[in-house]
Amino acid sequence: MIVINLIKLEIKVEIPKYMFSEIENNVEGYRLIQGMKKYLNKKRYRIRVRGQHLVEGEDWRNYTHGQPINKSSHLRVYIEEKA
Repeated sequence: MIVINLIKLEIKVEIPKYMFSEIENNVEGYRLIQGMKKYLNKKRYRIRVRGQHLVEGEDWRNYTHGQPINKSSHLRVYIEEKA
């Protein structure tokens, strides 16, 4: 008699951490992000916006835990599936 134990394999797929990057922090970029928020399927996904790159004249040492959006020259958008 042969006994076979079947093991359930869990495969993790690497999903990019962010969907959009290098969005300029200006009126056009703001409208793009507002449009994304408006049409996003909020039951399944959530959206986060973070700053990227400092504006000229700012020192990163003042923002060791991340700079505010108004001190960023570009924005990065994260779209994640809700748990």
